[in-house]
Amino acid sequence: MKTRNSWLMLLALLVNACGTIAPAPTPTTVPLPPPQYAESAFQWMETHAMMKDNVDWTALRNDTAQIIANARTTADTLPAICLAMRRLKDGNAWVLVPGLETPNFYTGYYTLYPENKVIIRIDPDSPAEKAGLQVGDEIEQVNGHLPIPYDEMDAYPPCNEKAIDTSTQEQLIVNRSGQSIEINVEKTELTAGWDPYQAPRGGRLGSGSSGIGYIELTLESGSHLQYVEDVQMLMKNEDKSAVCGWMIDLRRNPGGDIWSYMAAVGPLLGEGDLGGFEYLDGRREPWSYRDGQVFWNNLRRDESNIDGSVYKPKRVTSVALLVSPGTQAAAELLLVAFQGHVDVRSFGESTRGLPTLVTNTALSDDTTLFVSGANSYDRNGRIYSSSIVPDVPVSTNWSEFGTQQDAVITTAMDWLQSQPACTK
Repeated sequence: MKTRNSWLMLLALLVNACGTIAPAPTPTTVPLPPPQYAESAFQWMETHAMMKDNVDWTALRNDTAQIIANARTTADTLPAICLAMRRLKDGNAWVLVPGLETPNFYTGYYTLYPENKVIIRIDPDSPAEKAGLQVGDEIEQVNGHLPIPYDEMDAYPPCNEKAIDTSTQEQLIVNRSGQSIEINVEKTELTAGWDPYQAPRGGRLGSGSSGIGYIELTLESGSHLQYVEDVQMLMKNEDKSAVCGWMIDLRRNPGGDIWSYMAAVGPLLGEGDLGGFEYLDGRREPWSYRDGQVFWNNLRRDESNIDGSVYKPKRVTSVALLVSPGTQAAAELLLVAFQGHVDVRSFGESTRGLPTLVTNTALSDDTTLFVSGANSYDRNGRIYSSSIVPDVPVSTNWSEFGTQQDAVITTAMDWLQSQPACTK
């Protein structure tokens, strides 16, 4: 059920959850025998997974011994490997099996973690929009069943065959303003490589010298170079008459490419080191922003490429960051990059809890394992490995998202307009 798209579409998003995944080692030409194959997977996870301490590895091996003993092929050991993934309790842990093909269906609506009920985003011109779904609708039933919470699901086959949904229609019952409504959504089958562009959105809030620049950073996979330019253009247009503060909305951003986000709002992040990744062995790889360029471990990122010069706001101002449980992965990493910056405050609800780098390895039959392989740290060295609590707690009423009644926006506005740049 996840985001009402196929697991393949989700796979594409999570592959970019932290902006990059280290290339997997080249597999051996001949698959290992099943017992050695499963043990190699366990040993790699036990060595590289940041959440390895969630697993009693001795108990895991005992609990999977029968599965592995009866396995005739490497594929037969996958239930054991999937059990290890579940016990990691790592939202970034998953398995990619080559040749596993399923229909790739799309509806275009997205729900809030972990309840999987409230619709927080609907793609323009999608089946969901055409069917009449609205942001803020609360799903009561999907095809006659209650929605399954995210944390009770395995996201991907082969860990859970129920994750494969081949139906071409979803029959929904949603609650809207206290009334139950039945809505049928016709799914669209997508072609391989589907990667839509979701332009960032924004506008100037308030008027005159107390105007605030508002930008919602939408999901970006890292494959659209115009994304950074579009954010920069929003900033330039909103700052024609100098704004006295900036508001960056990350409440509906489920991940994507961290380097695109850093390049887009780099002038607000400021120059120098912004934080980085820390591995289990204590090794650190810093992020930095220098002269309009983004660097990871001192290597320049291509996402820094834009036509023309980087826009620099007319005034040095405060920044408000808006977050929710829908703020995940790369969006959480951007929040980390702002931590410790002067005149920055976050508003909303605790984030999803995946501010990590995805690491992978290829097993001997080309099956690939993915786990959180490094935590993040901010510019002051503080480590982040789970949900990030905002400075100012404010609940989002999703039916009011983006309106004048949006409590998160109005609370952030009050703070920004009380800061020196807005009161001079």
